Amino acid sequence: MIKIHNFNFPILLFGLFFSFSLLNAEDTKTQGIEKPVSIQNPLPASLKFGAFVDTYYSHNSNHPLSKERQYTTQAVRNDEFNINLGFVDAKWQEDKIRGRLAFQFGTSVNTNYAAEASKDVSSNQNSVKHIQEAYIGFKLAKDTWLDAGIYFGHIGHESWISSDNWNYTRALALDYVPYYSSGVRLTTKFTDKFQFQFHVMNGWQNITDQNKDKSLGTQFKFLLTPNFTITANQFAGNEAPDYERKQTRFYNNTILEWKVLDWLSFALSGDLGAQKVKESFQYEPWWKEINPTLGIYTNRESRVYNQWYHGTFWASFRYDDLYRLSFRVERFYDPKQVMATTYTRNGFMTNGYTVTFDLLHWNPGLIRFEMIQRESMDPVFETDKSKHTRVERLFVVAASVRY
Repeated sequence: MIKIHNFNFPILLFGLFFSFSLLNAEDTKTQGIEKPVSIQNPLPASLKFGAFVDTYYSHNSNHPLSKERQYTTQAVRNDEFNINLGFVDAKWQEDKIRGRLAFQFGTSVNTNYAAEASKDVSSNQNSVKHIQEAYIGFKLAKDTWLDAGIYFGHIGHESWISSDNWNYTRALALDYVPYYSSGVRLTTKFTDKFQFQFHVMNGWQNITDQNKDKSLGTQFKFLLTPNFTITANQFAGNEAPDYERKQTRFYNNTILEWKVLDWLSFALSGDLGAQKVKESFQYEPWWKEINPTLGIYTNRESRVYNQWYHGTFWASFRYDDLYRLSFRVERFYDPKQVMATTYTRNGFMTNGYTVTFDLLHWNPGLIRFEMIQRESMDPVFETDKSKHTRVERLFVVAASVRY
């Protein structure tokens, strides 16, 4: 039996009362504090934002008077620090809808959009050149999407984004195919090893259309093995303005990609283009004697097609995630000057040799050193004193980062 002395009982009551008072005070304080209100994010979880900056310095051993190199769009400024390409983008991928919106700037942007219409009010070079991609896609069926808007071109092994490529600059063949297209594309996957694209576009790298015709493009991609891929790209369309007769262009680009080992990869690309020769005017003064309303020149549509060819080979050696050494050998054959105008006897018949050394330590940052030598049959490369030579040598240092 527990005995409670009289002189301890009041002290015990006072202690219990004091403890309950403290607990009640703490509870009152807790009730007075407002809990943080959670704000729901209205943006979809699949929406991703990104940015890219590619800066460079190029040295041309020919020391041309002009600051701008010809026959290229990449590292186009001579002996100058500049931005080749920069962009910010937003990309999203849902179950039934997808899209990308990207705005860009840089010297390659100004060069690539130089052929866009400049006089039209509603759509002109200044209003479209800062749009890298702006498209929205809808899922029509399993593995089948329909995209509409402005998007990257489907031809070629190398991307506009330099960090995606083994070499910093693009091959000559890739500088003369569309960097971007404006239209609709249907993408589907028949099997895990066979993919297909179908394009309806305004034309060959133009947003503002120069004629009433639309161009067509296709892509067949075969993944023969996990390490070997064959891609065939095609294009067909009229490249003449409305005030001229049609000059239909056909183009085929075939790419072989082979990843031999984790550290060794090869790629081979072959291109063939053909375009209908421009209309001709023939001097025939006797028509005016037969009918005074007729002129002394007759307009004749040509049935001849000028052709041009490209061949490019790549090899890349990678040491862990530290270094990469890449080589490129190419041949550009355009004697009729369909794509590259030289105003010389043999046109643009040029070989190219490129070596690129990459430092991969700072991923997603990248530092690159590149040597390029191009040799042409005719003197087409500018030198000092406004003369021309057959050989161009270029040294490029570049740095890029992508988030």
